[in-house]
Amino acid sequence: MMSETLSAAAIATSRDEKIRHRAYEIWEREGRTGNPEDHWFRAQHELADQGQECSAATAENAPPAAVAEANSAATGEIPDERVAD
Repeated sequence: MMSETLSAAAIATSRDEKIRHRAYEIWEREGRTGNPEDHWFRAQHELADQGQECSAATAENAPPAAVAEANSAATGEIPDERVAD
């Protein structure tokens, strides 16, 4: 239970960092003016739209090893190294 909470917190932090970075790019593109909340909102939507474009199709078509690697990278967990007999 504790590791699930930590993983969720790490994912939320990572997502917030991506939003913060994109919002900063928007702010710079607009001449370093404007409403920071608007920049944050637009960054959230841009990143959500990007995620919807590629997430479902790539997971369905990816080999199992690639899916396991992506999941471990997203969660920060080390995958179980089992060897098939």
